[in-house]
Amino acid sequence: MDLKNMTNNEKMDLAENLDTPLDLLRDLAKDASWGVKEALAENPSTPLDILREMATDVSYQVRACVATNPNTPVDILLEWTKDPNYWIRRGVAENPKSSSNILVRVFEYEKSLKKPSVEVIWKLYKNPKLPLFAKRVLETLFGDWL
Repeated sequence: MDLKNMTNNEKMDLAENLDTPLDLLRDLAKDASWGVKEALAENPSTPLDILREMATDVSYQVRACVATNPNTPVDILLEWTKDPNYWIRRGVAENPKSSSNILVRVFEYEKSLKKPSVEVIWKLYKNPKLPLFAKRVLETLFGDWL
């Protein structure tokens, strides 16, 4: 398959397809388009080495998509619990792989901020792994956002 002659939309479709062969996923990881990389970062079939590579991408949008991928390694999620970009913390808060420990770390960081993110608070609150004590604190501090 010749990726050079494909449109970005066609490459994005390939990047998000669960059945795209591994060699094509690896080629798509080198694409210059952040849209293609975002689609690839969200694909649960994307190999761990590519997710790790995309976790250092200059685009916060790509990193935020990696944060939501259920196969993102725990060490990356843990590192991102205090990321200055709220989109990345939001992704960690909604990631099904995030443990209660990871969620509490995001919670602690978020409540320490002068301007916590409504979206991060919302995603934390909706995550069933967030401990009950943290939910009660969120209700007390941010009840009007929930």
